[in-house]
Amino acid sequence: MAIRCVILILSFVFFPAFGKVPKPINVTVESLNFKNILRWSMPDTGENVKYTYTMEYSLYFLEPEDFRTVCITNTPECDFSLVTYESKLRVRAALYANVSDWANITFDPYKQTILGPPAVKVTPRAGTLDVSFWGPNEESDGSSVKDKYGYLLYRLVYWKENTNSDGKIIETSQNYETLPGLETWTTYCVKVQVYAKEFDNLGQFSPVICQETTDDGKIPVWMLVLAFLLPMFLVIAVVSSLFYLGHYVYQQARFVYFPSYSFPQHLKEFLNKPFHSTLHLPQQPTEEGGESCEALMFVSEETEYQTDKVKEKQPQTSNGLKTSSGLETSNGSICTPSYVTVRTSVSL
Repeated sequence: MAIRCVILILSFVFFPAFGKVPKPINVTVESLNFKNILRWSMPDTGENVKYTYTMEYSLYFLEPEDFRTVCITNTPECDFSLVTYESKLRVRAALYANVSDWANITFDPYKQTILGPPAVKVTPRAGTLDVSFWGPNEESDGSSVKDKYGYLLYRLVYWKENTNSDGKIIETSQNYETLPGLETWTTYCVKVQVYAKEFDNLGQFSPVICQETTDDGKIPVWMLVLAFLLPMFLVIAVVSSLFYLGHYVYQQARFVYFPSYSFPQHLKEFLNKPFHSTLHLPQQPTEEGGESCEALMFVSEETEYQTDKVKEKQPQTSNGLKTSSGLETSNGSICTPSYVTVRTSVSL
């Protein structure tokens, strides 16, 4: 009983306003992607006093007001993300049986929540940049903020790197956009933000992404000409090589199988006889006739006129003897030479 009296006396000392607890001050709402946090503070009394706080809300359009409790806490903040419409918010402090007055504030999450930056991806393609983007998502349950609004615009700002230009702006409700009018092999920077146009709520920009463009995908004229002429020259070179090779093989085969010269018919018949025939076998000497021989000499038609000179000359035998009509053998017999005229013809 005495303790309670002491506490009551101290309450009157520190809270002179007829024993009332001071009202919370600096009541603000911090909201990011519909994650709603109500924060406040208490007047500085110089003492570390533990208050109990009660936070309530009532939808703005309800008459009469119907406040419902959201938080009873000892910390000066309350998460009221479940409130998704414009509402009246109030909070008060309590110390034992004493309570403060209500501190009131109104809040419309669709207008006052801060829309975070969307995720952005930039891809170069054929001299342009393809920009895809999505989000942001709600902090509370991870669903898309776009689903909450129903209709959301994406505002793209892009500019050439290292320029003072404010950039060009594109607004779209899609999640994909191709930046037009870009120069090839040039670096451009892009940033994106969401915009709830109906509630005039402009979100935060995404981090700046810089990406270099590539060529425009068009084939230069010289490459087209080269692509047309090169195969043609290759075909001509291959065909010419094959023709030359075929001609060379034909000439070689013709030289082997169809030579440009021809043997006389009687010489062909002579050479066609087998070499083991009796015509080519040497005749055996007989006791009566002694050693027999026959000299065969080939002369061309052009040198036929020299035949007489050949006949005038007497060939020497191995013993150095000369005869008037032939060749003398080792046993003294005479071989009379036979002359065969070879008619050669050159076919062109």
